[in-house]
Amino acid sequence: MHADISINALSFAPARLDKLADQVARIGAQAISPDLEQVLAFGATATALLFRDTGLETAALTHRAFAFATRNDVAAAHERLDRTIDIAIEIGARSIVLTTGGRGSCGWADATDRFAEAIAPCAAKSLTAGIALGVEPTSHLYADVSIAHRLSDTVQIARKADIAVVIDLFACWFDADIEAAIAEAAPLASLVQVSDYIYGDRGLPCRAVPGDGAVPLARLIPAIVDAGYGGYFDLEIIGPRLRAEGEEMGLRRAGDLIGALIEQARAN
Repeated sequence: MHADISINALSFAPARLDKLADQVARIGAQAISPDLEQVLAFGATATALLFRDTGLETAALTHRAFAFATRNDVAAAHERLDRTIDIAIEIGARSIVLTTGGRGSCGWADATDRFAEAIAPCAAKSLTAGIALGVEPTSHLYADVSIAHRLSDTVQIARKADIAVVIDLFACWFDADIEAAIAEAAPLASLVQVSDYIYGDRGLPCRAVPGDGAVPLARLIPAIVDAGYGGYFDLEIIGPRLRAEGEEMGLRRAGDLIGALIEQARAN
């Protein structure tokens, strides 16, 4: 599998992290992106040893939401994200993936200001640690945990907060300005998350194996590479379609396709 492909552990059915790491290694990927709760359940020190023994790099650690709507939210969010940064250091993660947290009753512009102010101490800590703190776009159905839905909006938030961008193509491939947004986002990106969408799917999670659906990956992956991105492309394929095919088979197929698109883009 291409060296720039990582596999997000959320792609698999729930299991102990050692089993998931074995699956990733067996598929042939060189990097894994675990979820914070998976690491906490297994233990950070044990996770670091596990990834060392299996030869896996840690592309990213998924933190989920940073709540900022109230003063109490911010205090708890600082404590939780500080802990995540410490864990990321221990397991050798290159980046942390998060959503912004919900806006509460704030308008969007005010919410972006509040988020940037609230996350500033953690952004400084992650910068000192050499770990990219990246915010991802997500569906409006997750408005309770995010104010970032379009990629261009995510770039605006990231710039205001002086953090990185995670390009989750499942959440933004249909943006009207996606090509322009990619050109802005790629130089700021710490991770690209890849999956596909099949027309007619209505209930989340409904991600498909890349190449099976409507996402124009043959256009978007080269655009990301051409805009200067050189990091991991993380296979984050959540939902029943991958289960039905078989996780290892589907992820190998996804890795082959995305790896070929990366190489074609770099050859041109």
